[in-house]
Amino acid sequence: MEPIVVGGTAEEIQSGSPYHETDLDLCGVVAPEERAVLRGLGFRKRGRHWFHDASKVAVEFPDTQIDGDEDRVERIRVSGGIAAMIGIDDLYLDRLRQATAPLANVEGSIEFHSALAVAAGGFDRIDRRYVLARIRQIERSEGRIGERMRQLDSRIRRRVQRALAPEGAAGRQ
Repeated sequence: MEPIVVGGTAEEIQSGSPYHETDLDLCGVVAPEERAVLRGLGFRKRGRHWFHDASKVAVEFPDTQIDGDEDRVERIRVSGGIAAMIGIDDLYLDRLRQATAPLANVEGSIEFHSALAVAAGGFDRIDRRYVLARIRQIERSEGRIGERMRQLDSRIRRRVQRALAPEGAAGRQ
């Protein structure tokens, strides 16, 4: 399986909103031959990150697969090839989940703004049926986290709709 771009880099690309990532997050299995390639390129493993000191690049493999539907993975053209990236729907769900963390549930938090940026940047591309079905599934399996995700989703969606409404139309909705 190819590595899939997730995290802040995916957020920046999907939302069009600047994100100051500190590392590149990829989901995938790092086989021994791939570790050898990373070392050959000058990366050194420290903890959960692979660091390239000369370029100040850090790569992390937080999981072997994405939390979501692999059929929704998007392929984007990058110089010299194609990169696989988590789909907008699953990225939004990931950011929404992060915004449920105890210290992140304030509208001014980075996590809330991340979910808001993805929702606004992908408003016309996010599959609402899929998102709501996944939230219901999370409510059944994880209870309070799913409930909180549903509440935040509703709040974020209303905020984005107000922001995108033509001037004067907000009061007529």
